[in-house]
Amino acid sequence: MAKRPGTAVPDMAAADMDRACADPAGADRAGRDRAGPDPANGGWAATTASVGRAVVRELSGAWRHRSRSAEEAALRQCSFLIDASMVLGTSLDPQRIVEMTAALAVPRLGSAAIVWLRGEGNSVPIAASSFLDPKAAGFVRAAFQIRPATVDQDIPPGSVVRTGQSYYVPKYTEKIVGKLFAREAYDRFWEFPSGPTITVPIHSRGRVLGALTVDRAGLEPFSAFDIHLVEELARRGGAALDNAQLFRDVEESALTLQRSLLPAHPPALDGMEIALEYRPGTAGTEVGGDLYDVIPLPGGRAGIAIGDVMGRGLHAAAVMGQLRAALRAYALEDWGPAELLARLDRVVDSLPGLQLATSMYAVYDPYSGRATIASAGHPPPLLLLPDEQPDYLVLEPGLPLGTGEADAFSETTITLPPGSALVLFTDGLVESRRRSLADGLEHLRSGLGEQVTRPRAARDLASSNGASSNGAGSNEAASNGAADNEAADTGAAADVLPADSVAGASVAGASVAGAVAGGTGASGAAASGADANGADADGTPVGGPATTAPASAVLPERRIRERRSGRDRRGGYRRSRTAGDRRRAGSFAARSWSGPDAVTWDGPGPIEETARTVLERCLLAAELPARTDDDIALLVLVTRPVRPPLIQLALPAVAASAGQARTSVRAALHDAGISSLDDAILLVSEVVTNAVLHARSDLVLRATLEPGRLRISVEDREGSALPRPGDESTDQIDAEHGWGLLLVEALAQAWGVETTPDGKRVWFEMEIPDEA
Repeated sequence: MAKRPGTAVPDMAAADMDRACADPAGADRAGRDRAGPDPANGGWAATTASVGRAVVRELSGAWRHRSRSAEEAALRQCSFLIDASMVLGTSLDPQRIVEMTAALAVPRLGSAAIVWLRGEGNSVPIAASSFLDPKAAGFVRAAFQIRPATVDQDIPPGSVVRTGQSYYVPKYTEKIVGKLFAREAYDRFWEFPSGPTITVPIHSRGRVLGALTVDRAGLEPFSAFDIHLVEELARRGGAALDNAQLFRDVEESALTLQRSLLPAHPPALDGMEIALEYRPGTAGTEVGGDLYDVIPLPGGRAGIAIGDVMGRGLHAAAVMGQLRAALRAYALEDWGPAELLARLDRVVDSLPGLQLATSMYAVYDPYSGRATIASAGHPPPLLLLPDEQPDYLVLEPGLPLGTGEADAFSETTITLPPGSALVLFTDGLVESRRRSLADGLEHLRSGLGEQVTRPRAARDLASSNGASSNGAGSNEAASNGAADNEAADTGAAADVLPADSVAGASVAGASVAGAVAGGTGASGAAASGADANGADADGTPVGGPATTAPASAVLPERRIRERRSGRDRRGGYRRSRTAGDRRRAGSFAARSWSGPDAVTWDGPGPIEETARTVLERCLLAAELPARTDDDIALLVLVTRPVRPPLIQLALPAVAASAGQARTSVRAALHDAGISSLDDAILLVSEVVTNAVLHARSDLVLRATLEPGRLRISVEDREGSALPRPGDESTDQIDAEHGWGLLLVEALAQAWGVETTPDGKRVWFEMEIPDEA
């Protein structure tokens, strides 16, 4: 039976029937496809081309996807290595670099990382590690302390350090674990998950410095791409480590040079206390051209010097060493300050290259109390006189050393009564990028003035309150007695602190322990100095909120004692949390002093405070920033009373003065219980006679007893020509004059001739016999 077109139903499956009902047009297309190619649309050739294009599209998409994946992986690799290079380049500390190398590998490359560095001999100890599992970290460190790795062992770290080739362990076997760990650790190793491990060399400039081990506990194996990434990280770590080791070697050489050039400690001299401090800048190798020195001179005098060579680094330190050697040599020849600087100027001018330096030199005589100072372009010294505000000494500034200008230096003589202080410093103490030299000088002067004034005001207030307290005031004081005693008990431990805790701490415009709780209000300055940790500026605990101070409250004595004495070389200083780290660990600083080692904060100034206290006050008043670009050299001289001379006699320039001098010295020695120094009496006669003949001015005879010796000097006020032994008797054997100084040279233990501001001084020393 013929069927009408359009009524016949194609032979389709049930699913096709459903689709046909839902989409008749789609059913028609499916039927045509099953019926074969349509000649009108190109036939089989068109179908083949369509299929080919579809295959090409699929292949192209897959290739583009793989290409994008590879590009993204490469970008991630480059980004990781760039970040690693930036992180490793932030430090010059070798230990910090190996720690960062291990930390960068976890968890980016694996679950654990160990850095091995070649040590002494054949050892390959663990230098740093990073683990996701803390227990595994402790186990590995303990295990390799029991059996350290060595180069000659056939284990991953030893083999890599020995051969310089990577070592891949896809899975830990009993044989490998037995080689790695001792018997005590072998069984416990299997308690921790393990996986594939790669160990790659850490090398630089053709040398294998160590190895980097990365482990993937329970993770997928390392691909070639992963191994390449670990090797690149180790290569960057090796470059950073080698650079840090080179810097450390240079720094150690520079610091060794710096330590050798700085005086170990100042001499202990009668009539003065001296405190010294050197702080390197925080940039570069921490070595510069700042110098200070204290030179004992004849007659109990002292030459004090400070200087600053322009520039930084080893070159500046080398120039500083030459300058200090020349300065000490000229000082021991007893040249005056101006002449000494003129000679130093010629020395600096003769050095190769353009060298400039500033310097200041002073000679202090504790017996006369006079100091003669000359400057070569150096910042002026700060002078603290008893009961006066600190101020800078007015000097002719002079030109820096190295300019070659003749007669560029002049001297200034001042009198320093007992209890005075002379502070010499380099510009690093007062000048920085954020503060000009003029502002820094004023800041130091005003800050030190406030610190000196505050204890005076505190004592005046305390004495006035104590004198005016009566009646009800006394009862009030009695009612508060228990609280005062309790406060004293709780604060006793805080009254004695290590000096390091306050050395150089920056406290804005206030003394560390000079804050006063005055009147009947809140504790005022002490409360304002409290930090977030509940301690005031001097480290004393603040017990709760501010309380009312009793009217009769008197500041307890704060005496901070150093358990060391004399020499004090430290790798750094403890700082409060708000002060920040001033230098990285291991930096070099030097402090030394002569005299008492106590740091007393309650005195009105140098008259009742040690040289160390004045030094600490200067550091506090300067308010040094957390990072200093320049070195700091600081020298503090505090004058003290000296024992009065055994005899001090003014004599006229007449022949009879020699006999009067002999009689007076003999009587003074007899009163002192010394009767066996006949040679001293003879030399007194010769020296006085020599002064009468040549000086023709009034004389001053002075005899002083020093430990183990007698010192006698004759000073005149005319002429600056220094006599020499035998000037008038060299060519005349029977000459009547010119033998006096020859006798002095033959009989005295030591002798010399010194220039004074208005003349000269001839002196000699005699040893006092033990039976005297």
